[in-house]
Amino acid sequence: MKKLTRLLILFALPCLFSTARAQTATSTQLNTKQIMVVVTSGWDNLQGKLYAFSRVHHHWVLKFSNAVVVGKTGLAVGDGFVPLTIPGAPVKHEGDKKSPAGIFTIGTAFGYADKKDAAWIKNPYVRAFDTLICVDDMHSVNYNKLVAKDTAKADYNSFEYMHRKDNYYEWGLFINHNSTNTVPGDGSCIFMHIWENNHEGTVGCTAMTEHHILRVLHWINAKDNPLLVQLPRVEYRELRKVYGLPALVKF
Repeated sequence: MKKLTRLLILFALPCLFSTARAQTATSTQLNTKQIMVVVTSGWDNLQGKLYAFSRVHHHWVLKFSNAVVVGKTGLAVGDGFVPLTIPGAPVKHEGDKKSPAGIFTIGTAFGYADKKDAAWIKNPYVRAFDTLICVDDMHSVNYNKLVAKDTAKADYNSFEYMHRKDNYYEWGLFINHNSTNTVPGDGSCIFMHIWENNHEGTVGCTAMTEHHILRVLHWINAKDNPLLVQLPRVEYRELRKVYGLPALVKF
């Protein structure tokens, strides 16, 4: 359990900026060399596209892109490391089947493989063993955390197994939504993982083909402080002006 607790610390990276400072931040101040941008056509759309950028000599360079799906009911403003208020936009809540929109740090990678077989991943990695669960019961002290079901305090009524009978979580990444100063009910257990297909949304995650999630995992590197920026395309264009984010040639 002590080892698992150390791993869980990686899921909740500290907030880097106050709200006031965030309004004038630039990509340099965000201190990242890798950004994944996910855009959709609108708040209610479930299909989108991911663009992966690396910062090279102070310029954003597109490394690859691919199709994704988000929540079945689209996107809603989530709790990222930069607080965002978007007038008229939905706000993320537990059970709304929406993926969080905003700017998020990336937590640990996970999968069904043993750690030695995932040594090529440059992020911290945890194996999704049979009793590893993510707690989505907002009344639990372990809300929005991965815990071992056979050792954690059983104060939860709702959770999901990380080792599923299908391959959805065979490879994935933990997205740090509502991870710092966790607010009960603001949403939990947000991942990047393998999809069912290109026209069925998730219950709140961002999903893609196995080939594409593996490409993300080969590319992403914790030492480069990677970020996920996830928004409808119109709102992304506005946010880009404030933070100096990468330009998207095509949607």
